[in-house]
Amino acid sequence: MKDEICGWTNPDLLPLYNNSKEDLSSKYLPEPWWGNDGSKPLHSVVINFNPSAGGECQLRGENLYRDDYANDVVNNEAIPEGEKKPYLYQTRDWHKNKRAMPILNSLNRLYGIDAPDGWRNHLSIELIPWHTKGVDEQYMKYLKQNIQAVYDQSICFAAHESRRIENEKLNRVVILRASGNKTKQLLEYLGSISKSYEVGEINETENKQGKYMEFSIHEISDVRFVSIWGPLSRNDFPRSVLDEILRVILK
Repeated sequence: MKDEICGWTNPDLLPLYNNSKEDLSSKYLPEPWWGNDGSKPLHSVVINFNPSAGGECQLRGENLYRDDYANDVVNNEAIPEGEKKPYLYQTRDWHKNKRAMPILNSLNRLYGIDAPDGWRNHLSIELIPWHTKGVDEQYMKYLKQNIQAVYDQSICFAAHESRRIENEKLNRVVILRASGNKTKQLLEYLGSISKSYEVGEINETENKQGKYMEFSIHEISDVRFVSIWGPLSRNDFPRSVLDEILRVILK
């Protein structure tokens, strides 16, 4: 068994589970990011805590992945034998409906910023690439154990991509779909790497439907990070007040 996979500790060593202790996350194709692959203009970048539970079509021995993640997985339009829809359309539709379009539609309503290519104008990045059912204690242990990889491969990746966002409102802004408590845990882990990763001033604002927390990281201080969540929104954005939150953040 390998101790490390592409800079991440082997998820079987902790271990991470997909749905149960008989269902290891390592059985499923990792999902480090989804959406914009650089071929279309970029208008928004969002970090998620995890890619959620993997399904049968994401089993490593069953999927259509060959050697190019962007073409074979993210933008794969191939229709498997007996199927009527493109491969992994459920994952694509989830990111489209839960992440891309809420942000892109708000940008359009607030500032008239159009994203003509829809979900392809958005980039979702996962803090860890392994499929897990949720963000539980075991997940947080793995996150802490791999905080250097999280910083290097997820947070810095998101920051780098945010610099090529074409609209001036979200250029150099990374949005996290994470609660305040989970964000503070993440910041605590980041601070344990080195003093050079200390977090700057935190501003937190809330109302009955939605909340947000803004922070910066000294090493990449040209990029703003904003966590957005809502007490009733579960794993979605607080849509009823998303325009209001973005208006305050992006003023």
